[in-house]
Amino acid sequence: METDMAEKNAAAQSGIATIAAGPETARLLTPREAAERLGATVEALERWRGRGGGPAFVKLSAKFVRYRLEDLDAFVQACRRESTAG
Repeated sequence: METDMAEKNAAAQSGIATIAAGPETARLLTPREAAERLGATVEALERWRGRGGGPAFVKLSAKFVRYRLEDLDAFVQACRRESTAG
């Protein structure tokens, strides 16, 4: 249990956020990392958060926003189109 707490403290100090995901731990991506993965800008992610329509995000506090990899992948799948019509 002490090792678990030490790992959490080390992760918090390094700026790496994690969440429990069953037996494993899933990493939360920063807005910059999420933007890079999507080929978008951090500003685009900010607009999407304000207006809606972007990927789901985790808001742990007013200034602490993170993205789950699964949510980014789901967003990309939802944007997939077969043609330019509609």
